[in-house]
Amino acid sequence: MREKKKYVLAFNSSPRKEKGLTAMVLERFMAGAASAGAETETVYLAEKKIADCLGCIHCWFKTPGTCRHKDDVPELHAKMSRADVLVYATPLYICSMNAIMKRFLDRIMPLAEPYQHYDDGVCSHPRRNGNRGGQRTVLVSTCGFPGLRNFDPLVLTFQRMAEVGGSELHASILFPSSALLARDPSPAAEQLEYVFRAGKEAVGDGISEETKAGYSRPYVDPKEYVEEMNALFRALRERAGDSG
Repeated sequence: MREKKKYVLAFNSSPRKEKGLTAMVLERFMAGAASAGAETETVYLAEKKIADCLGCIHCWFKTPGTCRHKDDVPELHAKMSRADVLVYATPLYICSMNAIMKRFLDRIMPLAEPYQHYDDGVCSHPRRNGNRGGQRTVLVSTCGFPGLRNFDPLVLTFQRMAEVGGSELHASILFPSSALLARDPSPAAEQLEYVFRAGKEAVGDGISEETKAGYSRPYVDPKEYVEEMNALFRALRERAGDSG
């Protein structure tokens, strides 16, 4: 009997969609997963109609499992329920996810039961019947700052979100100094190759510590990067002043 293909589903919340730097990193991961035989799909959330959560909890009590909004979210929930690997890809905005991703994640309440489970200091919700557990969750993010510390609040959010859903965050693929990649991605060629490898491993035995260390390796000196960016910003301001 042929083994069923793994399904890797990515949500990219960049407003620049496939032209953004987040997409550059995400595409390497998805290509790695596809090379391992997985079915892959990337959803650009900026193209979807996603209403704000009203906090009305209709989806828990009045219409269990169904939100009162009539938009694109139920279709996305259906995709999530069959995914083996879920990838959340967001540019870093003010030390966290951007608003498009937050609006979408606020709407995942219908996938959980209202009941709470408390164990060893952790409170979680059981998944609603029909929604699969056991998916691997992967975070992908890029930011213009050098160094990884700016990602700390974002990573913690996704760790807690996974925990509340009864799972864990499998890996965080974080690319600081991403403004450099817009001009020339070659300095990060080795790191991007490890991202490809991570995609392959995610649909197998899991992303290895060696691979995680590989894509997390710095590809630019932070002080040199800051100096270069500041020189660019000064030139842009001077040009803007001249044109005014």
